[in-house]
Amino acid sequence: MIDKHKLKKLADIVVNYSLSIKKGERVLLRGYGFESYPLIKEIYEECVKAGAIQIDVKFSNDELSKIFFKHANENQLKHLSELDKQVADSYDAMVQILADTNPYELKEVDFKKLNISQEAKKPLSDILHKKRWCLLAYPNNTSAIMANRSLEEWEDFILDSCLLDWKKEEKLQEKFIELVKKVKKIRITGDETDLEVSVDGQTWITCCGKCNLPDGEIFTSPIRNGVNGFIKYNVPTHYQSHDFNWVKLTLKDGKVVEEESDNKIALTKLLDTDKGSRHFGEFAFGLNDQIKTWTRQILFDEKMGKSLHMALGKCYDECPNGNDSSVHWDLIFNFKWANAEIYFDGKKVYSKTKWSDKKYDFLN
Repeated sequence: MIDKHKLKKLADIVVNYSLSIKKGERVLLRGYGFESYPLIKEIYEECVKAGAIQIDVKFSNDELSKIFFKHANENQLKHLSELDKQVADSYDAMVQILADTNPYELKEVDFKKLNISQEAKKPLSDILHKKRWCLLAYPNNTSAIMANRSLEEWEDFILDSCLLDWKKEEKLQEKFIELVKKVKKIRITGDETDLEVSVDGQTWITCCGKCNLPDGEIFTSPIRNGVNGFIKYNVPTHYQSHDFNWVKLTLKDGKVVEEESDNKIALTKLLDTDKGSRHFGEFAFGLNDQIKTWTRQILFDEKMGKSLHMALGKCYDECPNGNDSSVHWDLIFNFKWANAEIYFDGKKVYSKTKWSDKKYDFLN
């Protein structure tokens, strides 16, 4: 049974630290799957105590989405009213909680229908993500099975990886950024990997429990046409109801020109979603040492200590590179598993299992 004390502590962090809900504010609580309710309830209570004047709770379920995509015509797929936008714009903050009961429910849905709907809903997503927001997951049997763990172990893992001293983590991240913001080019080598990423002049951002829980990364966006070479992402992942045990991409002037995977058909369809989906919108280092191995769930795996991830598609407004897309898919590269070496402007700073440059020893 989930630890109620930890659950209440997590709700307190979300409302009073991550979002800093104030008296008179309007909050949207979105549960992706009905099993998210126990955490929704705790967050709802904290919002009331914080003085929120309006708290709207909305649930969605992939079984209903499957019915919609099976029967919806193009007008239904594209529908987005001005009222929808006005309602979204009325919120001050949004919480999203993942608790799907079947991650493969939409596997057979036509990619074209998904793309049409995603593109139509993008203005709504853009509005909501300009507000204060926080994304997290509620542990259920489905996500525990995906992570290859018992439910009890999975509950403790999720809560413990979220309940860190985020102010302390922020200081560590700021120290890292002070060093890395001077770097112009990052080179990654390893198993089936030799990639150069230009980050000259780009802004680096700390991630310390504000928008994601768990958190623990620093990120930027690469120069849009400044990614060249090839890389094999070695952390199994799940995106849009499809599993990928590995993904290998070859890039020229920032664009994916060749792709390989154990699920190549789905990979190619995702890469062909729109004009921005073959370019990267994010480059990041994972720093959460509570996360040591894969769970096949991006929210956790992208924060894995001694890893990096790169997101195909949309960049973030905080560190723009001009790339826009309805896709934002984080692909993750674990250093140890790839026997990786990392170079900053030609100097080796990481070798296989640890940061080898003394300036970065605090990250070991």
